[in-house]
Amino acid sequence: MPIPSQAERYRVLRDRSASAGLRMTPQREVLLRIVSEIDGQHPTADDLLRRVRRVLPSISQGTVYRNVQDLVRTGLLGTRARSDGAAQYELNPQEHHHFTCAGCGKVWDVYLQDLRYHVDRRRSRLAGFQIERGGVELLGRCPKCH
Repeated sequence: MPIPSQAERYRVLRDRSASAGLRMTPQREVLLRIVSEIDGQHPTADDLLRRVRRVLPSISQGTVYRNVQDLVRTGLLGTRARSDGAAQYELNPQEHHHFTCAGCGKVWDVYLQDLRYHVDRRRSRLAGFQIERGGVELLGRCPKCH
């Protein structure tokens, strides 16, 4: 599957925002443009706030945070908790996991295709439980830090 361009990701985000009933304000439009650029990155809300303020210097923190939460609530942004508890956001709808470098803190997406097969095979051992989502968090050191 070809990787969508930033322009295509932005178009999809705009369309899905409208379908989800989110009004397209100038602030949300700037945030969507920035979110469409985060492919493969895992920014925090503060990172997104800094990027939005480069375009809209007077935007309030609350406006950005509420808009980010709207995008999470409607499924346009994924979220994960960092080891220090801070939320990180991502624009990657494919099933994947994460590798976090203990040295520099950078996060990489990791694709473990056969993991779904093993989880499905072991479901019988989880009788009575309903898995809604899962993930693997790998911690180590990247080539730059080891």
